[in-house]
This record gives sequence, structure tokens and C-alpha cells, in this order.
Amino acid sequence: MKTISSPVRPCRRSPELPTDVVRAAVDELRETRERLHASHRVARCDLRLVLRELRYGPATGPEPASGLVLSGDCVCRDLVADVLHVVMIFLTEHGATITNPPGAVRVHVRKRVHDVLRSYRCARGAQAKPKQVRGNRYGLALPDEEHRAVFGHLVDEAGYSAPLPSGGYLVRRIAERCAAEFGKPVPYYVERMPAMLATIQCVCSTGARVNVGTRAAPEYVTWYDAYIERPLGRRPDGSVASLSDDEASKWGSDCVADPSAQAAFAAVELRDASSDPDAVVVDTVVTGFAGVPPDDRETSLRSALRGLAENGFLPQQRAESLLSDPQGMDDVMSRVQAVIEARQGKVNRG
Repeated sequence: MKTISSPVRPCRRSPELPTDVVRAAVDELRETRERLHASHRVARCDLRLVLRELRYGPATGPEPASGLVLSGDCVCRDLVADVLHVVMIFLTEHGATITNPPGAVRVHVRKRVHDVLRSYRCARGAQAKPKQVRGNRYGLALPDEEHRAVFGHLVDEAGYSAPLPSGGYLVRRIAERCAAEFGKPVPYYVERMPAMLATIQCVCSTGARVNVGTRAAPEYVTWYDAYIERPLGRRPDGSVASLSDDEASKWGSDCVADPSAQAAFAAVELRDASSDPDAVVVDTVVTGFAGVPPDDRETSLRSALRGLAENGFLPQQRAESLLSDPQGMDDVMSRVQAVIEARQGKVNRG
């Protein structure tokens, strides 16, 4: 992960926060931060903490006149800041009765860091305690323990803020977690994962709906949509540029620049003038596919799908799902080819 330097940001701080207490808290967070770095694929942590003689992180940077200061853009910075805030409250409430503040803080951080991480999950709309879902009504309705394991891992993944690469990464990751749990080879689960995920979605789409809106403006969706689909959709794809980013020039590493792409989507840009949106979708995909050499057809289809999503003809989540599913892309290409052949047949007969 490439990090960019940022201005020094003051942490929530107390002038009375002792150096040895901060050192104890940061040391206690070491393993948690390492796991966070691994899940977010951080190559270099640029977190810098300065408090009097205490120094963590890069040696260069502005020196604060006083107080505790955190700088950097690493994903672990907010965790450190929030935990130090928890420590400050703990010392404020119990400091007078503690004989060994650094030791007490280490124990307190060890107990409370999970609460901080759960608060992040809740903020993303995911389940706070993913391990417990195996025993809820949906988990118990699944056919066996392997389905329940996939369910649990899927709910867990939905709460991460780490990038979620395309190309079947999520399926592979859950398969690896199941293989480690049950001792079977990873390919065994990769092969069965689509059917298992379909079963989980079917089961979790039943029952009472969840209000993901507000009391004044309610929006009721299925449990699956509320706690799996939507949180997963909030995870960024580090290899995919945002559909809403005007400066985006890539969708994945295999995308190439196409100077004539705008002309290919002329029909889409005139969508408001079309009385048949489905016809526009078909015409756009077929136009981008017909006459393209076989080796370039997948790239052409990817460009067409991006254009459809950008112009509102294809849901963004559906476009991302297709672009990360090789079998789905093959199926779309086969269907488009069938449409092209059918149209050519009509022309020849005419």
C-alpha cells in the first residue's frame, strides 16, 4: 500500500498522559496493528507518534511544541488514536487508585481493543460479533457445519475495511479459511463455494426485513442485503478505479486506454432520449463487441460494462460482480455473440 505524507494531526490527548503509559498502550497494540496491516495489504506503515522523548515511526517530520501528536495516513492511525482516547478515560476515572498505570493500561487495552474494532464494524453496517452468527436463526437453518463456517467467514469479511480485490479473491479467501478449519484442500471449497454462497443468500433473504434507513425514512431490506451485501459493497477494490471518479483510467490491471471509447458509448449518452433502455444496453454491448478480434473481446466487453454502469443502465454492484467473475464474463460473451450471429442471420436473409 502506497502511503502519502500528511500534515501532523493532533490526537485526542490529555496533557497528563504519561509517556510510559502511552508506550505500554502502543506496545500492547503491536499484534493488532500487524493484523490490520496484513488485512489492508499495507507495505509500509507511516504512522508517527511523538510524545516528549517517546518516538515511534519515521524519524523525519515536524516536532510538536508539546503534547501527543500522531501523523501519517496508515490505516492503524485511527485505531491508535481511539485506543489512546480509551486509555485517557480509563486513567481519568481510575488513575488515583492504580499503583502500576502502565501494567493496568496494558490489561485494559487488551480487553477494550475488541470493542474499538467492533465499533468500526458497526459503523460499516456489519455484524459486530461475526462468530456468533453461526448460531443465529439463519446459521441454524443451513444444512451443515461447512455451510455455517462459510456463513460465519462471509459475515466476518463483510465488516472489514480492507480492500477487496476482484478476480475471485473473496471466494478464494473464504475457501482458504474453511480449508484451515476443516482440513480439506482449498480447491475442494473453491469448487463448492458458488453453490454454498447461493444457499446462504437464499436462507438469509427470508424472514423479517431489516430497516437500514431511519425511523422517519425507513428502508427495509433482507438480512443478507443489510449485513453482507451492503457492507461488502463498501469495501474498496485497490485494483479498481471508482465508477464515479472522472480521473479513473483503469478498471483492474488488464484494462487498456481506449481513445475512441467515448464514441462507442454515444447511444448510452443519449439514454434519456431512448424509450427502450434494454435496447440501449444490448446495442451498447453488441457495438463494443462486434468486429473486435477474438483476443480483444474481453477488454471490449469490460469497457462496455463500465460504460453501462457509469451511465446508470447497469447497477454498479452487478458490474463489479461480473468483472470479477471469469465464468460470468464468459457467459455474457457467449450471449452477446449469439445476439450478433442472430442479427447477422437476419441481415443475410434480408
